[in-house]
Amino acid sequence: MRNKRLIILLSILGGIAAVIILMSAIFTVYSTEAKCLTDYGDDNSIYSLITVVDDKIEAVADEFKFQNIFLVDEQKILDEVNARVPRAEAVDVECIFPNKLVVKYNLVTEALQFKVGEKYVISGESGKIVRESNNNVAQTSDTVIDVTPNQTPVITEGASYVYSDSDCYDMRALKTILSLSSSLVDSNHQRAFDKSAYESIDLADKNNVKIKMRKGVAFVLAVSEDKLADAVQAMVSWYVDVTEDKLFHGEVLVHYNNVAEKIQIVEKT
Repeated sequence: MRNKRLIILLSILGGIAAVIILMSAIFTVYSTEAKCLTDYGDDNSIYSLITVVDDKIEAVADEFKFQNIFLVDEQKILDEVNARVPRAEAVDVECIFPNKLVVKYNLVTEALQFKVGEKYVISGESGKIVRESNNNVAQTSDTVIDVTPNQTPVITEGASYVYSDSDCYDMRALKTILSLSSSLVDSNHQRAFDKSAYESIDLADKNNVKIKMRKGVAFVLAVSEDKLADAVQAMVSWYVDVTEDKLFHGEVLVHYNNVAEKIQIVEKT
């Protein structure tokens, strides 16, 4: 009787062990994939860059292969991708059972230029550093915006972002200017304004933000930070609606009229 019970017990334990081994094999990560979340519409030129970035992300994610999918440290994958792939901001890791990891990311393209010492630092809109250059990249680029910051960045070795504090004034102001300007659509729901129209953004004076357009006209947003979003909307609306001849010269003052309690535009020649 005792031997019979022992055999039954060993059979049960053996069955559990077999199940564990089988489940371990089934739920082991064998496949990885990178998925870009950024929509560039009809800009086919960007897809070659996405392909290169996908490969780099997958190379990082491959280092997490052969782990149990239930035990994968998703945050560590995000941190490793963000630290080692300048052109990507990883935002999520999706576990597709039984054995696949998908790293979702936003593509980082060259958008902003900061002068730091004798070098120029080029970053994406979020401030993630893409590269450094000895040359003024904004002078020869149709899309990179030259930024005069309020607070000069201090770039330490290995830094991934222009500012360690992503919520500092400079990044808040840039986010407001870039995101709001790109959100304006026309009656056909097509984008009416592209942020690449900006040539430079001067944030040195918080109450007098200066923006120069590539066509030549310049704006002074003489408002406090809490009114900056309204000033940007007024600026872009004026730029989109004004006659073409006014886009190539002069200065436009955007300010808050306390008496009228609204943002007003003053054209200067």
